[in-house]
Amino acid sequence: MTELLVRIFTKGNNTDDRYEFGRMAGMVGLAANLLLFIAKLLTGILSSSVAVIADSFNNLSDAGSSVVTLVGFRMASAPPDKEHPFGHGRMEYVTAMVIAVMILFAGFELGKSSVERILDPAKTAFGIVSLIILAAAILGKLWLARFFRNIGKRIRSRALLAAAADSRNDVICTGLVLVSGVVGWLTGIGLDGYIGVLVAGFVMWSGISVLRGTISPLLGQAPDAELVSDIKQTVLGHKGIIGIHDLMVHNYGPGNRIISLHAEVSSDEDVMLSHDLVDCIEREMVEKYNAVVCIHMDPVDTEDDRVKALQTLTEGILKEIDPSLTLHDFRVVFGETHTNMIFDVVVPFDYKKVKELCDDLQQRVWQTDPRLFTVATIEHSFT
Repeated sequence: MTELLVRIFTKGNNTDDRYEFGRMAGMVGLAANLLLFIAKLLTGILSSSVAVIADSFNNLSDAGSSVVTLVGFRMASAPPDKEHPFGHGRMEYVTAMVIAVMILFAGFELGKSSVERILDPAKTAFGIVSLIILAAAILGKLWLARFFRNIGKRIRSRALLAAAADSRNDVICTGLVLVSGVVGWLTGIGLDGYIGVLVAGFVMWSGISVLRGTISPLLGQAPDAELVSDIKQTVLGHKGIIGIHDLMVHNYGPGNRIISLHAEVSSDEDVMLSHDLVDCIEREMVEKYNAVVCIHMDPVDTEDDRVKALQTLTEGILKEIDPSLTLHDFRVVFGETHTNMIFDVVVPFDYKKVKELCDDLQQRVWQTDPRLFTVATIEHSFT
């Protein structure tokens, strides 16, 4: 069914056209959730079940979420402009956040209605028709969850994956409502309000989870460890690149990245050849990662044995202080009375002794040679 919808509503199977896929998913979700809302609302009214009525309005909020998804994909597909030179891709994250808020609101309303039913019990009129409608709703939501998940993974959309999670939770919610209705129908035990509270808690937890997953990329989360490792291997795989540092990955929406880094090259190499090498690496990365890539070229002295010896000494002292510490951009200014070693020290974000680090490093260097002075700049790892 999913592939049939893809062929009908999109231009073939081109996942580059995110708007076409997003529009299709929004339209399918809107139609399905409106149908489920009407069916459940009528069932809830006929059976006098607050849980079923509340569950129907949960589907109505899902229909609203589908409208938000349609609008979000439309805005995210807008080309870059003067005010937003890197495009509007982050609108998908905003869309997912709005969906999360709607899920939270639906959970709150469901919980309030359920508590009222516990305080003021009422007999339900659950019957075979209600059972069939709710069972059909469960099957419909199972398909919708799978549909959203497949399309969401295909185009790497957090908004659609959030909608898939919401649909999955609806299956659980409706299942609980169905169980409570059947139990009440067969035994006369009133579980309607209590089941409604459980469902409300589950819905609200789902909303919080979705909200956390959307706020993080908007704030600028760290890139995936696998991506960082692959970028390093790609750059260092070229002969002539000695090392890399200051790697940063900026996410401006799914499939829209900016990658920047510093690549170390030998200072004895012809600058034009090194520049050509860096240009070639940039072009390779643009194709591989579908990203804007900027590489800064850092010349490194690889021939002066004195510089290499001092760098090895400093690296060894840093490892003694903490194995997680690294350095880059190491250079030396030799003098008659003293020698300055100038470099950057990279520390993890959770490093606790940043203030003491420079003093500790200098004292250990002086134990080796009192004429050596460290001029260290502390920076946190971006990855």
